[in-house]
Amino acid sequence: MESSVTDFVRNNVSQSHLCICNDSLYDKTVANGTYGFPHEGRSRTKSFWRAVASMYNIGPNDLVFLYRTKGEHPGCQEINGPFRIYTINGQPAIYYDLDSTNFPMKVKGEADCKVRFLFRKTTRDVFSIADNYELIKRYETKDIWGYRHPAVMNIGAARKKSVTSFTCKQTLLILSLIREFGEVRFTPPGKIPSTERIDYYHSLSHDDYHFPLNDDFLLSTNTTDEAFLYAYILRGLRTPSSKLHNEVMKGFSLINDEMLTASCNKHFSDLAVNVMMETIISPHLQEELDIVLMDKEDSAILLFEVKADLVTQVDIYQTQKYLDLLRVIFPKRTVCANVIGSGKDFGVKVDSEFEKLIKLVSYDRDTNGIIRFSSV
Repeated sequence: MESSVTDFVRNNVSQSHLCICNDSLYDKTVANGTYGFPHEGRSRTKSFWRAVASMYNIGPNDLVFLYRTKGEHPGCQEINGPFRIYTINGQPAIYYDLDSTNFPMKVKGEADCKVRFLFRKTTRDVFSIADNYELIKRYETKDIWGYRHPAVMNIGAARKKSVTSFTCKQTLLILSLIREFGEVRFTPPGKIPSTERIDYYHSLSHDDYHFPLNDDFLLSTNTTDEAFLYAYILRGLRTPSSKLHNEVMKGFSLINDEMLTASCNKHFSDLAVNVMMETIISPHLQEELDIVLMDKEDSAILLFEVKADLVTQVDIYQTQKYLDLLRVIFPKRTVCANVIGSGKDFGVKVDSEFEKLIKLVSYDRDTNGIIRFSSV
């Protein structure tokens, strides 16, 4: 694998996204440079917003890996790649395509893969990590953290996620495993993404069922779903050219810079380079962290616990338990948190042990759809 990929990731502090791809869809997914995954029901459901938020977690310089599910082909049940997100005018080509007739992507002939992005080649060949045990060793040592390996996603209480994110440091580690334990699986022919898929993206009509997942979609949407807030925050953090970026960065910097400077000698902008959504805090718990931010070295963690309604005392206690557990899992890392809601319930209070590590945050939305975040 070319060293230029590693150089690109390091120079751009790129994250990566691991995407579960059904074996029966894998070949046409790669040939078209189009990844999609289903959600329950039609648009505007809770499942819809969580799926859409995972798209807004993708930055313009990010890599993509596909986990090819069980099958008979070489590379099945292994991480395949690396690919790179395809951008148009400096923004990730992410979109929603309900019941697409242009490029049908059905799982087992039924569930339509509605939430999509375009990706492109970043190396001549496609590789996979041929020795999964080497990858699992990195999970066990917490070098890779926040996600169960896809091979066990359907076991017990493990929650199946189609797309998850890795930090820049974790991305570099995955690339090193590909170099050391990777095998060439094939050389994709032709242009990726295909011209047909690019043309279709440009033709999206902004109706209720086929539309680009851009700033305008978020600004024009009225919903109380918590995952909408995830999507808004993630878009502002991950896409510097977004209309939301400056306001999101300004708000959270004012909220957090003093706390972060005192706790780890960093600023909010230092931690905003790595962002992960719905991170599994431990394989022994079903609970997930809403949004996790980390610095370039993964040495400091800022947790966002997001609520659509008022922050309650129960929310505070929950966040304190998360911080307490994170300090045990990562004893050498600084861990802080924001608890975000429409305001705070009467009488809520952070315990003295955590009062220098937790900020309570309120959000307010104006008539133009812009959300502003401030301390409460």
